[in-house]
Amino acid sequence: MHCPLCSSPAVIYDGVRGERICVRCGFVILERLCEPGPERCAGPGEETERADLSSGFDLTQHDYGLGSKFNVSWSLPPSERARLRRMQLLQQRARVLDWGDRSLREVLIELDKLCEDLSLSKGIKAEVSMHYRKVRAKRLTSGRSAHQVLAALILVTCRLRSIPRTDEEIARAVAERFGLEKSGVLKGVHRLTKLFSKELGLKLPCVSADSYIDRFAPQLGLSQRAAINAHEMLRALPKSFVQGKPPLFLAAIAIYCGANAAGEKMTLKKVAKTLGVGISSLSSSVARIRGIVSRE
Repeated sequence: MHCPLCSSPAVIYDGVRGERICVRCGFVILERLCEPGPERCAGPGEETERADLSSGFDLTQHDYGLGSKFNVSWSLPPSERARLRRMQLLQQRARVLDWGDRSLREVLIELDKLCEDLSLSKGIKAEVSMHYRKVRAKRLTSGRSAHQVLAALILVTCRLRSIPRTDEEIARAVAERFGLEKSGVLKGVHRLTKLFSKELGLKLPCVSADSYIDRFAPQLGLSQRAAINAHEMLRALPKSFVQGKPPLFLAAIAIYCGANAAGEKMTLKKVAKTLGVGISSLSSSVARIRGIVSRE
């Protein structure tokens, strides 16, 4: 941020007054700013402050993280600790006001488990929870499985942020976590992804094949040389061959051909299973690519 008067980049934030101030000329650029972080306090004899009252603004919480919290110190007598724990339990119940908050809280807890299984960051989890609140406000979640809704929104968010997560992978994580049938989850994900992207007015870009190569090449145990060969193979594919094929399928072809070019043993079955593509389609496409290369 630069000062609009003197164009100096020396701008500081005053947390006490909630202002952004230019150090050079003293101009108050912004005022009455809210601090999004947690409230902090220091107990008697404590030098460092700790977040005891709230966790700060957090989209992944049903109450946006604005509900009051408190910790129970082990230095207190047992009777006092028991009394404070009972108060803590009552406070947690008071944060859930009605059935709507309760259902939202349960869904966000399930979302936290899914994001952990899929190794997704907290930023992605916050964006998924924001999309869930929007589709819930439009009453698009009524009568639908919460697990399928979450899976579809995770896929939508990953597509928007160009994160290489496949629909097969997300459906498998949901099926394993909640004991559901993978094929049923996958059908629901495809159907709900189209519905949510239309209702929310989102244009879902395709994740690039290079992103899939960068993700699955280490997972298959390939060397850096094989990964580089895969990227080069992807760029060398003819436009007539690439047109109409999904990026994940092109990444599978490039990975298999790149591994063979580097002299590393890699089977079609392993590549197809890891990336979630059909082995027969992959085999025929690889044979076609080899035919094109041999003619050239």
